[in-house]
Amino acid sequence: MTNEGMRIFSLSIFIFILSLSGAQLYGQSDTLVFNSGNRIVGEIKKMEKGILEIDAAYGDENFKIKWLQIDYIHTTSKFLINIKNQIYEGQIATESDKTIRVFQADSTYITCALEDIVYLKQYKDGFSNRFSAAVEVGFNLTKAQDVRQFSFRSSVGYKTSKSTFSASYNILRASQSNTETVKRTDGLLNYSRILIKDWYGVASIYTLSNTEQKIDLRANSQLGIGNYLYATNRAYWGIVTGVNNNLERFTNSQSNRNTWEVFYGTELNLYDVEDFNLAFVFVGYSGLTEKGRFRADTTIDAKYDLPWDLFIRLGFSLNYDNQPAINASQTDYILRTGIGWEW
Repeated sequence: MTNEGMRIFSLSIFIFILSLSGAQLYGQSDTLVFNSGNRIVGEIKKMEKGILEIDAAYGDENFKIKWLQIDYIHTTSKFLINIKNQIYEGQIATESDKTIRVFQADSTYITCALEDIVYLKQYKDGFSNRFSAAVEVGFNLTKAQDVRQFSFRSSVGYKTSKSTFSASYNILRASQSNTETVKRTDGLLNYSRILIKDWYGVASIYTLSNTEQKIDLRANSQLGIGNYLYATNRAYWGIVTGVNNNLERFTNSQSNRNTWEVFYGTELNLYDVEDFNLAFVFVGYSGLTEKGRFRADTTIDAKYDLPWDLFIRLGFSLNYDNQPAINASQTDYILRTGIGWEW
């Protein structure tokens, strides 16, 4: 074959491969039409907290669009779809009456309103496509009395069609001239699984160590049931209750506590306020084997999303115990700020 023939053959092969790639990309395209009439075609990555992310060929970064600004949607990709805490695997498309059809091949699972879809994420086989993570660090320094504070927060999660696993680990260290260093560490392992409708089961292990309340180690092992009272792509509110085994070891006592409690809590998340998210969590504990004892853990987090998956967060945590260790405070609270990245 001559050099000219070789060049023509190579060019033909290249055009053929390019056309196949283009056809494949086109075949996997998802289509959006906004209330304004504008259209975008690309690959939808996820919709979370009222914001949809789509990767289009003509943008360097994923486009972010408010979910309720969408007038029409049609996907060819497969998604994990949360509709009022019912999980489906399939595709979605807008019907002629502006309802959303959730389907797989020729089977229709459900039809619903756009605002009923709480969560949407591209579903692929493999661990990495169901995995999420976030890290955050903060450092405060004041000249007065040489106050220094360092904080570190981290979390990971793994989500399937029926269950969710999450873990977190947080550290706080604060020092000041002529005072003892304040240390606080907490960790959480949590597993939840959808049961029926808006009900889910939960099992978790929570650990805490803090110098203010003389807690060398507190380990809570919980088993309970929860219900989502309200869940949309703008907010969700849930309650949970169950039993808790509380194992405690204190720095100023030779004896340990091992008691049973009933726990009850609520969680409220608001996230359809531009890039601002607000989360409130309260868990109360009433003694079963140790009558008259009451404990409570409260957390408030205000988070603002930045470009490139970065965020800044202001958090407040309060721990209360009406029967603390000897010479220990009934309360311990922290206020922290930090910048982080999530994936």
